[in-house]
Amino acid sequence: MVQAIILVGGKGIRISRLYPDRPKALIPVAGIPFLEHQLAWLSQGGVRDIHLASGHMSEAIQEWLCPAEARSQKSEVRGQRLARHSQPSRGEGGSEISKKTDGIHGQLFRISKAIFFPFSSDLSLSFSAEPSPLGTGGGLKHVEKHIRSDPFLVLNGDSFLPHLDFAAFRQAHEQAGPLASLAVTTIRETGRYGTIEFDPDRRISAFHEKAERQEGWVNGGAYLMDKKALAPFAVGKKISLETDIFPELAAQGQLRAFPVPPPLLDMGTPEGLSAMERYFEISSNNLDRS
Repeated sequence: MVQAIILVGGKGIRISRLYPDRPKALIPVAGIPFLEHQLAWLSQGGVRDIHLASGHMSEAIQEWLCPAEARSQKSEVRGQRLARHSQPSRGEGGSEISKKTDGIHGQLFRISKAIFFPFSSDLSLSFSAEPSPLGTGGGLKHVEKHIRSDPFLVLNGDSFLPHLDFAAFRQAHEQAGPLASLAVTTIRETGRYGTIEFDPDRRISAFHEKAERQEGWVNGGAYLMDKKALAPFAVGKKISLETDIFPELAAQGQLRAFPVPPPLLDMGTPEGLSAMERYFEISSNNLDRS
């Protein structure tokens, strides 16, 4: 089973003025913290082993995931069900929470079958915090020791590709054999995004800076990576997946594109958050009528 690493360490400067009291992953979308939408998406796609790689306001994510009351208990703890808002509530059932030191800062909490979501009762969640801002690549390298599958899935903590088929994504990655595969999708008016070029064999050949274009292929914020892709990079260095690791892999012919139908939902701006709200509200209404 593939493990997912969700990168929830960013500050979200463009959206933080709306919610200065919480990290971007816990901003409510249609009344539910965005992170809960992501966990439901992963669970429905068959991905149930998930690590949260946090940084900025990591204490809030830790508290949301596992309240201090539960962390203070040394043996059996009551199961915690995450409510549909930012604060968890008490639930039924019990399990154990084990913890161990995670480098300089924070602790790793591994919670197995302890979180009773409406969408799954068998999620295995773990959490860690980086000691200082390390960027998307540095943050991923920091949690390398917690990666339990090869390949592993990486998700940005602020975007959502509702039509991504996780099983097909993994199959394509393993058949092609690159060190990393990027889920890509088309978008109109790509000014907020850099665009990606790839050949008929889906080898990514170029990344273009943000520019005003009518349409193009863009990074969908979901990646499959082999552990070897992280090997050349040092722990504790500030590195970007997008500008350091991926261009280097592309130059080696080791980066493939996996096209996914739109939309790409990105809550990085107030406008993106509004579009995401509309999508989830429409989806919820359609489910209610079915």
